[in-house]
Amino acid sequence: MRTDNSNGMLTIYLEGRIDSSNALEVEKELLDAAGDAQDVVPVIDAANLAYISSAGLRALMKLRKGYKKPVRIINTSPEVYDIFEVTGFTELFDVKKSLRNVSVEGLELIGEGANGKVYRFTPDEMIKVFREGISMDTVEAERESSKKAFLFGVPCAIPFDTVLCGESYGTIYEMLKAKTLTEVIRANPDTLEHYAKESAVLLKKMHTIEVPEGQMQSAANLLYHTIDSLTEDFTPEEIALMHRLYDAIPKMNRFIHNDYHTKNIMESEGELILIDLGDAGAGNPLIDLIHCYMVYLLIGSGTRENTPEGISFIGLSYGQMNRFWEVFLSTYCGSGEEAERMNQILEPYGWLMYLTTAMSHPLLPKEYHSKYVEMIREKVFPNTKEMEASVKEVRFE
Repeated sequence: MRTDNSNGMLTIYLEGRIDSSNALEVEKELLDAAGDAQDVVPVIDAANLAYISSAGLRALMKLRKGYKKPVRIINTSPEVYDIFEVTGFTELFDVKKSLRNVSVEGLELIGEGANGKVYRFTPDEMIKVFREGISMDTVEAERESSKKAFLFGVPCAIPFDTVLCGESYGTIYEMLKAKTLTEVIRANPDTLEHYAKESAVLLKKMHTIEVPEGQMQSAANLLYHTIDSLTEDFTPEEIALMHRLYDAIPKMNRFIHNDYHTKNIMESEGELILIDLGDAGAGNPLIDLIHCYMVYLLIGSGTRENTPEGISFIGLSYGQMNRFWEVFLSTYCGSGEEAERMNQILEPYGWLMYLTTAMSHPLLPKEYHSKYVEMIREKVFPNTKEMEASVKEVRFE
């Protein structure tokens, strides 16, 4: 057995066989290693563990008693995983099987987003390969989010297993015989208004789904996390003020996609299906609408004023995005008059979400931060009282 206590984590590597002949020795080494790092929950890497008997399992139980959170056991072989599962240890420990390593060399690229690329894997499967550096926890969280969304009745691609692709992680999904709405609209611009209406109807329907408490991440917590990452750019008072603005949005537990736009909506034989549910969660539907406002009206706002036919990051022209949003929001709200009022409510929150999200992105050059801080101070902070009052007037079915 060897250990690695670095990067704020304690990793214990188990090797060979653990049985009655060496279980007491392994137990002592486990407890000694954990005793040196009581501030972290150990992760046990079982990649080289060939076998573990009941005596070895008891040694792991002794280790577990010192922690409130489940001890993680990763990279278990199918044979060792079966032992954990049969004995019920998968209920006591967070046990993960070893990941198969696959290659995407020569595969057809069918999509690309901020977090990775999607390839056609088999006739019935596609694979999303995440950017190098995105953690296993993030990948697993997206897979779990997609699985729960599917069970709640959200039309989305069914996730299968997690795999390794070189130095990156990947997730296998069912292969949809579909195209994104971006692709459909670009091929036939006359369909824009139809799909703007259809996607609004779908989002409104999803916003009636009540998510049981604790079943999905809080959409509001993601907003708070973004704010809390910007303490070097804002004063403590400004951080608290931005928290207060999000706190003003009434608490709800409706399903939230959190990245709803034409590149993440696919059309398959007349049905709309959602992809990229990594940020999906539970919250107030306003959060989805704010995000949509940000995507369709604010990202690239400077460019769209000068070159409305320029292509946006989701693949539509800025002129098309403006029209899509107009039809989408009128359909969602039920009338042009209601949509106009909703736009007024969404605008300052859209700027808050847009600018803070951009600042928290690791690829945004630091020199942009001061400019964005000033924009928030100009476009958001003077309107705080109106913002807090306006979100309380919005009602959802």
